[in-house]
Amino acid sequence: MKNKMQDLRNHLFAQLESLSDPESKVDLERVKAMTEISKVLVDSAKVEVQFINAAGGKHSTGFIESKPELPAPGKGVSHG
Repeated sequence: MKNKMQDLRNHLFAQLESLSDPESKVDLERVKAMTEISKVLVDSAKVEVQFINAAGGKHSTGFIESKPELPAPGKGVSHG
């Protein structure tokens, strides 16, 4: 999947900025549709977070990127 949650955030903020532009024509039906679709995506992301937590945080869903685990304190990086 090529779209990530961050892409949704960026797109929504761009739309929010265009709504505040007094010279921009707003298509209210399109804004409503985008809002509904965004709600569905956010709800599905919540389920994915629940899955990741239930799986011990060791999986990535492709939509929500997981960060690599950090080494345990005192392991991994040596100084000296």
